[in-house]
Formats: sequence, structure tokens, C-alpha cells
Amino acid sequence: MSPPMSGVKDLMKVSGLPQLFFWSMLGRLNVSALPIALSLMLVRWSGSYVVVGLVGCALTLGQAAAGPLRGRAADRGSTGRLLLITGVGYTAGLALIVALAARAPASGWPVVVAVALVTGLSAVPVSQISRAVWPRIVGSELTPALYTAEATASEVVTTTGPLLASLVIAVAGPYWAVGVTALLTLVSTLVFAAALRRVGLGGEPLPQRVERLAQRSLLAEGPFVRVVVISMLLTAAIFAVNLSVVAWTQNIGRPALAGVLTACWTAGSLAGGFALSTFARGLPRALRVAGMAAGMAALAVLLPPVLGTVPLWLIVVVLFLGGTALAPTLAATYEQVAEASPEDRRAEAFGWVATATAGGGALSAALTGVLLDAYGPALPVAAGAALVAAALVLTVYGRTPSAEPVEEVTA
Repeated sequence: MSPPMSGVKDLMKVSGLPQLFFWSMLGRLNVSALPIALSLMLVRWSGSYVVVGLVGCALTLGQAAAGPLRGRAADRGSTGRLLLITGVGYTAGLALIVALAARAPASGWPVVVAVALVTGLSAVPVSQISRAVWPRIVGSELTPALYTAEATASEVVTTTGPLLASLVIAVAGPYWAVGVTALLTLVSTLVFAAALRRVGLGGEPLPQRVERLAQRSLLAEGPFVRVVVISMLLTAAIFAVNLSVVAWTQNIGRPALAGVLTACWTAGSLAGGFALSTFARGLPRALRVAGMAAGMAALAVLLPPVLGTVPLWLIVVVLFLGGTALAPTLAATYEQVAEASPEDRRAEAFGWVATATAGGGALSAALTGVLLDAYGPALPVAAGAALVAAALVLTVYGRTPSAEPVEEVTA
């Protein structure tokens, strides 16, 4: 057992972790970069936003359906082999979509939808594999700090992806943007797999772990289901706020502000994640979730129809302050997932979480649209705050016991 460590500096000292962390983040860049590039490419090809929506839906459904299966495959076999197969499959699927959009007539859109579904099934499980192995790499002492660092870095990736796609689109067009995204995914996945092997985590699992996988479904475990529901509620709330902010800027005739306001929320999340990992690592999970709920509630009060006109600077301040709880809250959910699942089934566990959050995001997007049309932006944001409040209740009254002791890998 390594000596007690704390904070970002101590994470940097763990052998092989900085490189592994970097490539795991780069391997997720496609999640935020692809939507804008793929949407622009498809609308230029088909001239129809219906086609864009169908292809995007098929891609998301494939990703959501395969999440637990990919996680279980990672738990049962070689993560390196799984990353290679999915990386090649996902890249080939995107390349085929580009080729069809470049050469096939627009009437061939059903084929593109089918290819998108298969491509989604091949989505690379970098995020769930990395979240599953973090506790084994750093041990229980540093696991909370590492999950906080991941949640914070994920905000950077979420912001950087669209910027990268927009840059490539401006220089070479949307077809190239999709191609660059696919290539970047393949390269980062392969390097991530190699980095896993260097720390001793890219090969076959121990035989006894494969035998233990005959256990009943994780969804039969109450503590785990509770954490999955918490993750789904939080994701739905985040979607509600993002869409409502965009709608508000459209309503006031200043759509360009949407990116600025979203960036303020992200900046607050980055600040909150840095502060938590550096100064306040012991902050209770319930307080983090409560802070997120309070931030959303405060924002709801400032938006129409509750208030008709408010200074822009006040919206910016509330978004930033509310955002400070975002990364710490997400980090808390990662910790809860790790605690609620056996070590040899954590990749599967994070796969179920990915499926639940994808479903929560899709449902939230649909309901938020209805609420925005009927009542304006205040109500969907308030609904988001209510969802986080429900997550708070589950957090407070459903504490999750640790599934088993954390093993530590010394590199």
C-alpha cells in the first residue's frame, strides 16, 4: 500500500496515470465533437433535419443499448482487445456514413440510419473502462480526487469538442470534420489501450473473476439501482438547463449569448472541481447535490415568466456559482457507482449508468421542449432543480455500502 496522498499533485505522481488520464479524455472528444459535424454534413447531403434527427437518434440508441454489453465484455475479457475491436468498428462506421453522404443520393438515408445504429453499437467504451479502473490504479485514498479530476476534465472535453469541430468545418467542411473526429477516436483509443497495458490492466481478467460474473444482474441490487437513478436524474436536469438557456437567448433576440452563458456554467464547474480536489476533498456528497439544486432553483427564479427582465450580469453570476457544484456532484456519482458495484463488474456498472443517462437526457430533451413552448424557460429549469432535489433525497437516505475492498495496482 502506497503512503497516503491527496490532491492533484499526488495524482500526477502515480506512475502511468497522467498519460492514461490524458488519452482517456481524448478518447471521449468525439462525444461532443461529432454532433455538430455530423448534423451539418447530413443536412447538406439530405436537405432535411428529419434525417439528421433520425441518424442522431439511431446513433444514440446504439450507444445506449450496447453500454452494459460492452462493460460486461470488458469485465470478462481483454480490455485491450475490446478497445481495438470497437475503435476500428466505430471508425469504420463513421467512414462509411461519410462515404454514403458523399456519393449516395439523399434517398438512401434509411441505409445511413441503419449504419448509424450499428456504429452506435460499436461506440468505444473509453469512459466506462477508465472509470472502472481508476480505483485499482490509485487506491481508495485517491479515488475521490481522481473522480473529481475526471468530472472536471470532462467539462473541458465537452467545451473543446464543438470548438474543434467548428474549426475543421470552417477550414475544410463538415465531411472532413466527421473524418477527423473518427480518426482522432481511433488513435486515442489505441494509445489508451496501450497505456492500460503499461499499468498492467489491459489483459485478461483473473480466472476467478470470470467465474463470479455468473452472479445475478446488477439491476437486482437495490444500492446500485439507486445510483443509476441518481445519475439519470442529474443528467436530465443538466439537459433541461442547457436547452432552457439556449431558448432564453433565442427569445431575447441574442442567440449568440447561448455559447457565452454555457461557457460560464462550464467555467463554474471547472472552478468547483478544482476547488474540491485541491481544498475540500472531504465535502459531503449531499452538500454537493444540494448546491447543484440551489443553483438551478436560483436560475429558475430569474427567468421568464417568473421575472420578465433581469440584468445579464446577474444571469452570468448565477450560472457560474451554480456551475461550481456540477463537477463535484458528478464526481460523487462516479464514487457511488464504484462503491455500489463489485470491482470485477465495474465496467458493466458504468455501462448501465451510460445507458441510463442517455435515456434520461433524451427524455429530458423532449419534455423540456414541451415545457419551453408552453410556459417559457423558468419552468423546465425549476423542473431540473426538482429532479436534483429528488437525487438529493436518494443520496441522503440511500447511502451505498462499499461492494468490496479496492485493490491497488502498483506500477
